[in-house]
Amino acid sequence: MTTEKTEIREREKRKRLLFFFKVLSFILLKVFENKIELHLKDYLPNISDILKAATFLLSSHILISLGRIITVRFYLRRKGQDPFRSNFVLGINHIASILNVAVLVISLMFLFGIKPIDFFTSITIVAAAIALLSKDYITNMINGLIIMFSDQLSLGDMVKIGDQQGRIKDVTLLNMVLVNEDADLIMIPNSLILTSQVINHSKQNNKKLTFEFEMKISQSLEVNDIEKKLRMAASSFNQHIQKDSFTLKTMEIQREAIKFKCQFLLTTTNKTNEKEIKRLINQTIIEIAREN
Repeated sequence: MTTEKTEIREREKRKRLLFFFKVLSFILLKVFENKIELHLKDYLPNISDILKAATFLLSSHILISLGRIITVRFYLRRKGQDPFRSNFVLGINHIASILNVAVLVISLMFLFGIKPIDFFTSITIVAAAIALLSKDYITNMINGLIIMFSDQLSLGDMVKIGDQQGRIKDVTLLNMVLVNEDADLIMIPNSLILTSQVINHSKQNNKKLTFEFEMKISQSLEVNDIEKKLRMAASSFNQHIQKDSFTLKTMEIQREAIKFKCQFLLTTTNKTNEKEIKRLINQTIIEIAREN
């Protein structure tokens, strides 16, 4: 998480420098606008359109950046949240990026002498067709913004989405990026997240460990014996396991095997202890399977 915070800090520094550069460029443009037009009108007949496009681009970018900075600072001061874990900041940044792209498109219209209102009116049917063809992307973008502006999932949370589990590294307009225990990047579409079962382990003070396994049906198979051996193995880490949280459930009885689920809660989320507990319980399950 420290590396991610450093990256975000550097990104914010670049945004601030870019903001001051935009403000300085806008001031210089407005001060020397008449002189620039006077000296270049013989060489560039469309210099007025160029200046109009540049003025609109810079002024809009300044307003968007200023709005982003004020909104984020007001929200964080009110909520008292860590800016590096706040989805709200992420959502505002993405909205600002979308608005900046829209401003760039309109500026290009000014540059080529096209009136934006007339242009958008003339391509209404085309825009509807484009929206229909890209509905999956639009759905993902809307779902992404819903996730960003909710408090249920935050950057750095350990989550399980469907069969995938990992820590949230980033949320984009198209997908959520997870980092699993093997340091693999997993990208899950935002539309899938809102239709899947999501478990957020970080919203709890403890973490649940689950072990699902099968045992072949035999004369020596005893559920009480299995539970006793697993409890004994887990007792080695009693200081890290919540009291009375151990359970062993019979999930399904098949023709030749029985499916079990062993669960208990950890008092703290420590990766080293978690790996040791997993290794011990898995080894115990293997030994029980050998005996049967």
